[in-house]
Amino acid sequence: MSTARAPGTPPDGESPAGGAGNETPDLAALAQDWITLWQSEISALVADREMQEAWQALAGLWAGVLASAIQAMPREPGPREPGPRQHEPFHNGVAGAAPPPRAAAAAAPSDPRDAEIERLHRRLAALERRLARLEPAPKPRSRPPRARKRRS
Repeated sequence: MSTARAPGTPPDGESPAGGAGNETPDLAALAQDWITLWQSEISALVADREMQEAWQALAGLWAGVLASAIQAMPREPGPREPGPRQHEPFHNGVAGAAPPPRAAAAAAPSDPRDAEIERLHRRLAALERRLARLEPAPKPRSRPPRARKRRS
């Protein structure tokens, strides 16, 4: 006598994957196979000349987009340019509102080579002063040199 089972359920004693119920899948082996598969796929993509060209084209497009975005950004007023106009009645759609003050920019990080560069600048300036003392000053000419006549 057969018993009715729900559609899609495996026969008695079998797991949903088709094996016997007492077997457990080796997850470590499955993960290793999956990683090996993706490594081979990525290696194939890296070796593919068309894919390299497509990524280069995409990077070029993004560079153009970012360059355009940077050019479209409002720039801060320089040291000789006037600041924001204070006489405008509206700022950002709010009457009489002024922009909040901005924090000062952080100083550039120091470079360990800066001290060496400064030392070389000082040494070069000292050598130039020493050379200037050693070289005789050119004598000023009282009149321009005369052109000599050719004898024929």
